Amino acid sequence: MATPLVRIPQPMGGTMYAFASSARDMTRAFNSSDLNFEFSKYALLDLPDFTDSVNGSNTIDFELNLKQPSGQAYVAGMPNVDFAQTFQNYALNMEELLLKDDDYDPILLQSDSEKIFFKWLSSLGAIDFITADSNQTLLGNYTEKVNGVFASENYDRVVKYLGTIDVENDVAYQGNTYHEVYINVPTSVGYTPTVLFKPTNYNTTATKLYASDYIEGREGQTHPDPNININAIVDSYTLNSGAYYDIQTNATNSVGIQFDANAYEEINTNPEIKSLLDFAKKGQQFTFNAILVYYDIYSQSVPANRATNLYGILILDDIQDSYGPGSKINEQIKYKPNEVTGLNGNAFSLKLNLKFNSSLDNVGVETSVNDFTTFSMDLFMDTTTALENATELLLQANNRYAKIGERLDSIENLVTASEQSASLLNRVASLEQEFQDSSIQLADSNSLLDLITKAHNKINSLIDGTIPVELQYNTDVLFAGKGTEVDKTIPNKIKINSTVDGYALNNVYLWNIAGKAVATQLSDSVWFDAGDVGNGSVKFAIWTRLDLFTNRLSLKGLIRKPDGTISDPESDLNIYIDDSLVAWKSGQTFKITFDAINMSGNNIKIWTSGTTGYDQLIADIDATQLITNKPYIELVCIDPANYQFEADILR
Repeated sequence: MATPLVRIPQPMGGTMYAFASSARDMTRAFNSSDLNFEFSKYALLDLPDFTDSVNGSNTIDFELNLKQPSGQAYVAGMPNVDFAQTFQNYALNMEELLLKDDDYDPILLQSDSEKIFFKWLSSLGAIDFITADSNQTLLGNYTEKVNGVFASENYDRVVKYLGTIDVENDVAYQGNTYHEVYINVPTSVGYTPTVLFKPTNYNTTATKLYASDYIEGREGQTHPDPNININAIVDSYTLNSGAYYDIQTNATNSVGIQFDANAYEEINTNPEIKSLLDFAKKGQQFTFNAILVYYDIYSQSVPANRATNLYGILILDDIQDSYGPGSKINEQIKYKPNEVTGLNGNAFSLKLNLKFNSSLDNVGVETSVNDFTTFSMDLFMDTTTALENATELLLQANNRYAKIGERLDSIENLVTASEQSASLLNRVASLEQEFQDSSIQLADSNSLLDLITKAHNKINSLIDGTIPVELQYNTDVLFAGKGTEVDKTIPNKIKINSTVDGYALNNVYLWNIAGKAVATQLSDSVWFDAGDVGNGSVKFAIWTRLDLFTNRLSLKGLIRKPDGTISDPESDLNIYIDDSLVAWKSGQTFKITFDAINMSGNNIKIWTSGTTGYDQLIADIDATQLITNKPYIELVCIDPANYQFEADILR
């Protein structure tokens, strides 16, 4: 892929800059039955003026920290061109290099787009962070510097308001399909009093991303807009390594907005505030000129596996086209109603029509920002609230009807019981008659003697075998379990046999470490040359599948050179045990035997947990721990849930 190209902010309808990772997430969710993609949150920004800083004020200065690939300072020109050019050649190029990094994990749902965006703003001098105090949070988050209240500080917060996207819709118009996202800023809110930022690491272990002279994948090309070039813009340059982006989290800003209301101590300690929306009602009027749009990507089967990522930034107006100080993005003023002065508040409703491009090379959207639908959006929200109240009333009515139904069932049971009373009277009368008949039989001594005589005769018949006393058992309730079999071939006999004949002998396979796949099965004629430089134990490992009960993995005669002699590993010998079909049991043993082998200072590492990519190291045996050159290792499972094992070296 290549770094996406952007255009200069437009004077009408706003301009959306989207990150490439959002398009990747959307494609990933589209191709997966388990992942969902939905727009979820937004943040209103007031980007500062394009001028030099005075008395600690935050401004956008393109020449403050940015560097050309040669190491020279970036040379600014027209602000509208610089804004698009630095975002493209710095932020989007950094993201593209990060997505292509060898250590980047594409499985993680959390993207780095938000961290890159705030790093870009910080490099321009537009935003600055400080550690939040205990009155704001207890989680070690950050916040922006306080708005200028001292003569020496003229800082003005950039992130003004945090909101939630509640309405989305799909519509087809003139041959195009759009996804509509509605952003509603209610009348009752002011700015969010405190906005927290949580520190997070980049999705790589690297601390630098090295860039070429041109943005990734665009060498030899030209931008469709002749005012914008495709020369990379970086953080720093050294003679030995060249141009690079600094992503060391201890040395550069690596933060994202904290949308979890539970992290805000000012919300937790005030019983009247339940959400960020309630929190914003404590703020006053503010101005904004840009919007950050966020989305959630999450697993339907594991809802806790969720991430909130930055989709892009919407610039509401263009930038004044002039050199020098004074350039700015025109701002919208959000008024909050004032009960004392009687000042009416206002609300904003914006609809984004997003038409997605199927190519990741040029990530972009078409936007339509309506400033005349605020009243209709308020009516829509009021209608939604009314529907919610109606639903609650309907549920209450259903509960009442259910209770009435239970009472009706009770009445019907009483009626049915009355109809059965005549039958009960007949049965009672029959019992009384039988009791009377038995009483007549026991009325005199002769009747009792006759009964005793009959009982005596039956007992004698049992003793002399006239009446059989054999019992018949139901053997169908007996069945075989693991390691046993039930033999019912002999009539009236049951025999339970053990089918475990000592060890479960495991098949041995080669495992391609880089490809994460089984390569071939080893045998007396197919060997593993572990000492083959570059193609031995560095590239391949031993793989087998766990079986029931005690397992024995024999590597005798399997680790050899092509000439049949013993092959000593060139590096650590890795053994993978697949437990995806048969799970480990507490107390289960797994034995491994070798031919004569010389580890040459290398270790024997044993891995398991096939469902998670064999990330559980259950034994790391140093060569010095081996007693002989024919190792015999026994693994004992102590805690299968936490993959705790003990490794015994028997020889």
